[in-house]
Amino acid sequence: MNNDHSLLSSAPHSEFRVPSFTSRRRFLASSGFGIGAFALAGLLRDDGLLAAPPIKPKDDQPRDMLPRASHFAPQATAMISMFMHGGPAHMDLLDPKPELTKHHGQDYGGEVVFSFANRASKKLFGSPWQFSKHGECGTDVSELLPHVASIVDDICVVRSMHTGHNGHEVSIRYFHGG
Repeated sequence: MNNDHSLLSSAPHSEFRVPSFTSRRRFLASSGFGIGAFALAGLLRDDGLLAAPPIKPKDDQPRDMLPRASHFAPQATAMISMFMHGGPAHMDLLDPKPELTKHHGQDYGGEVVFSFANRASKKLFGSPWQFSKHGECGTDVSELLPHVASIVDDICVVRSMHTGHNGHEVSIRYFHGG
């Protein structure tokens, strides 16, 4: 056998390498974990030990994505939308939740639907950061964003978006794709 890269080949113009399976033995040697995962899934299914299927949201209201007339005449001529996946939570930056902070550390007594939280801790966590009102608009801004607080009248903070899911990945797909 050659060096460690003997199973890989790549086109001269590409930096991506793809496996080159020239024999059944090489295929099995390089994909054993993948085949093993399929076998394990089959065994777990037969024994009834697979994870439960995802719970469908109880939010049956249709999502109306039709354009609507604005309440005000538009003034903006351009918009920059930055979606940066990851980072601090909205509740720590521009969306204070006073009731959540008030009940910080307590168990949530209600029902949590379509979430992994049904099987994990139901502790409530408020933001550890202080909020104060800034600008003429009086927008609440966290102490984490002192520069944003100084220009808050020049930006638009949208707090009205929601989906029928409380899982980040599904909600992000709704946000970007409707």
